[in-house]
Amino acid sequence: MKLRPIFFLLVFSTQLSFSQFEYGLKGGLNFDSSGDIVVVADQLQKEGTLDGKTGYHLGVYAEVDFLIFYLRPELQYTKVSSQFENQSINTSRIELPVSFGLKLLGPVSLFLGPTAFFSLSQDSNELTLDKIQNKTSLGLHIGARLKLGPVGVDLRYEKGLSAMESKLLSQAGVPVGGQINTQPNQFTVGVSFKLN
Repeated sequence: MKLRPIFFLLVFSTQLSFSQFEYGLKGGLNFDSSGDIVVVADQLQKEGTLDGKTGYHLGVYAEVDFLIFYLRPELQYTKVSSQFENQSINTSRIELPVSFGLKLLGPVSLFLGPTAFFSLSQDSNELTLDKIQNKTSLGLHIGARLKLGPVGVDLRYEKGLSAMESKLLSQAGVPVGGQINTQPNQFTVGVSFKLN
């Protein structure tokens, strides 16, 4: 019985000795389908969907390889814009995706995992917005990665699981009511560069 913990320690340390660790920089484009908006002025209510625009993300990553599997946490700053009736709404957030990957054929791998979203700010050219009510949200992502030497290219889909809402206070200086939900729902194309 006393040999069992020693056996597990030996197996775990052997597995770690066969693993590889890498870290690097990453960046890319976000194609966010944004969220919903409700504007209430006097007794008129307008509801709509925010039109998504291209955004970007910049960050760092670390990766630990275990034979055909890998674990890859990332930390990135993301800025996306959306529009509603010619009014731009800009959102910036910190994202923390953690990918569990499976290497398939040579440089190709598939991955999935959870993502934590931390909203930093939200502003608009004509809308005055209150603070975001739910600054944190959890989500899921799934994607594929192509790794060619120190360069990696990935395509992923991310979906937030809870709303990130803020209240509308005014539109072009006129008091209004309503809310904006900028729950993440995006495709991203990313490029990473290994530093070690």
